[in-house]
Amino acid sequence: METVLVINGETYWQEFLPDYKVEQKKIQSTEWLLKDNQLFAIDQNGVCKPDKILWRVGAIRPNAKHKTALDLIQLSRIHCVNSADVLTKGFDRLTMLNVLIECKLPVIPFNVATTSTQLKNIEISFPFVVKAGNYHGGFGKVLVENEEKWQDIKDLLFISEDYITIEPFINYDKDIRYLAIGNKIWAMARKGKFWKANVQTTDFVLIDPEETLIEQTKKLQSFLKADIVAIDILEEKDGNRYFVEYNDIPGLSGFPDEVKIELANCLKNKPSY
Repeated sequence: METVLVINGETYWQEFLPDYKVEQKKIQSTEWLLKDNQLFAIDQNGVCKPDKILWRVGAIRPNAKHKTALDLIQLSRIHCVNSADVLTKGFDRLTMLNVLIECKLPVIPFNVATTSTQLKNIEISFPFVVKAGNYHGGFGKVLVENEEKWQDIKDLLFISEDYITIEPFINYDKDIRYLAIGNKIWAMARKGKFWKANVQTTDFVLIDPEETLIEQTKKLQSFLKADIVAIDILEEKDGNRYFVEYNDIPGLSGFPDEVKIELANCLKNKPSY
């Protein structure tokens, strides 16, 4: 029986991969060994020699060790969903934004400074959003509404070694996620508790996908050669839409079990090394 290694993520994958032995490890506590072109994942629970990998590392801050793991997976030629190449493209937020721009998708306009000392050279009307570094899940993100708050935030950013992104605040009417797995697409409208989209979600509903957004999602998926990808979109009351980001390891909460079946099928259909 072949072994599927699930990195982080959900605990239900054995149910959707009954013909495999499913092992799960956390990226935070796993060491990797590439020996004679064979890959081993090692933690306190033992050693796993995977035949296939399902990478479900969610909203934690990426670090260099995670990138090394992806490089080793790619060197081993073990098939991974998404592929290590796709996951590497989405490893950093700036690289992710560059992909959206390459696909000519409507991103929120933004400015970037590598240190806080350069923020004095960026002028933007209040309110605006400041994002420090490459954090996920709403962390490292703050809404700046006036000069006093901006001065406080700059004082905090002075001790940060991360790059800083500044973009206008989008007073959105709808927060929408399009999810593509294989050749199927689902769409969901969400509502959060506060201003941050997709954080502390209080309500969500599946909606019928629109043809234009289907085409844009497929364009991105094709560009990346991704098995699974989600696009997060903010829509203003006047109908203007902005692509906040894409997610190559999207959460599946709120979507039907069909998405789990499709993702499992993507892995099953990968040839073994």
